[in-house]
Amino acid sequence: MNRSFAIDDSPDPVALPRDEFGPSSWLIAFAGLHFFCQLLLLVPELTSVRVVIRMTAFLGSAGLLVLTMLKGGRQSSPLRFWAYGILVIIGCAGLNPDSNNPLASAAQFAMYVSILGPLFWASRLRVTAQRFQLLILLFWIFYTASAVVGVLKAYFPGSFQPALSTVVADQGEGYLLSLEIQLASGERIFRPMGLTDTPGGAAYGGMYAVLLGLGMLQGKSLFRGARLLAAGSVILGAMCLYLCQVRSLIVMTGVCVVTLAFVLALSGRFSRLLGAAIVISAGAALAFFLAQSVGGDAVTSRLSTLTNEDPASVYYKNRGIFLEDTIERLLPLYPFGAGLGRWGMIARYFGDQVDTIWAEIQWTGWLLDGGIPLIITYTGAIIGVTWACLRVAVQERDRDVGGWAATIVAYNAGAFAVCFNYPVFMGTSGVEFWLLNAALLQSVRYTAQLSG
Repeated sequence: MNRSFAIDDSPDPVALPRDEFGPSSWLIAFAGLHFFCQLLLLVPELTSVRVVIRMTAFLGSAGLLVLTMLKGGRQSSPLRFWAYGILVIIGCAGLNPDSNNPLASAAQFAMYVSILGPLFWASRLRVTAQRFQLLILLFWIFYTASAVVGVLKAYFPGSFQPALSTVVADQGEGYLLSLEIQLASGERIFRPMGLTDTPGGAAYGGMYAVLLGLGMLQGKSLFRGARLLAAGSVILGAMCLYLCQVRSLIVMTGVCVVTLAFVLALSGRFSRLLGAAIVISAGAALAFFLAQSVGGDAVTSRLSTLTNEDPASVYYKNRGIFLEDTIERLLPLYPFGAGLGRWGMIARYFGDQVDTIWAEIQWTGWLLDGGIPLIITYTGAIIGVTWACLRVAVQERDRDVGGWAATIVAYNAGAFAVCFNYPVFMGTSGVEFWLLNAALLQSVRYTAQLSG
């Protein structure tokens, strides 16, 4: 095992006594709770307790943070200093007189603590390489299942329809019509939701089914038939992306694939790069054919808009206007933030909703919460953790670990790209980002300590 990639810049990681770590089963239990809560949101009978269900997923992260703190010992990941910086900025933002009511401010701060929590508690767990692979397997199963449900929705209109998010349902009939697609049969349906409560939400499942499917092809087979199923998830994921017609996520998936190819080439894994290229090329072509057979000409016409105009124009018409508004209107008004609880679900569930601000992309959310300092610090945290994973991908002698590190780097690139499309770091997707990165780095560190 190569130990030169220690997450800090010291030549040798400092060995920690085993009793400073919690059992790695906590990692899997948290992931299970995380996905279970997302599934509960699909049950119509639980609509009245949706807020509680959403909070439970975040409270699980906060709970693990408390448990690991009670066990004592020091936190070994230097990346936690980025998290400290973010939380200090958010804490100061709570003192802004323009913040929403105290409950909303406290909830916003708690949200940041929960989302960043894995940077603290995952670095105290005994995360082996096998446990990390099991975690990846859970992510792959959930997102592939979401993509599969999205595809089935198109094949069987009227079925596989989860409860619609109340936030979306309240937007009015005109908005809801814009979220529909027309199939080859002439029927109109909501864009496939998958295992989410939002039209088009299955596209995220498709994106990660493609990426994690490619990741599973990079190393040893996790179980019998895993490679075949992984290749199938690439096809189904791409098909789901085409059917959802969320062009921005199709582009983001392309960013992930290109990044993965770059890291594999950089680390000298050319045979795996060739294999991934064959799978994604054949899979994307087959997925397009299957998607067009059920989705009709709408699939082709929607995708053609990506090439009929330059990418900048396409982005501006769809999401770029929000970035422009953030820079030209909101930045001069709130260079150091607009206070806490002013946007998003926190404002809806806990705020007064009197002076809320609409935020469609992550950059707007960061600006409103902590201004320029938060944008710089949070971006630095993302770059820092991605750089650490890249070092593992390039320097790690274990090809399986290196392959998964390359996949996580590609995952990070996709998540960062989604910041221009959606507030990805202010929800369950933010928890998943820090969980996967922290778990990978801790598995490398802990394995190195055991072997040392």
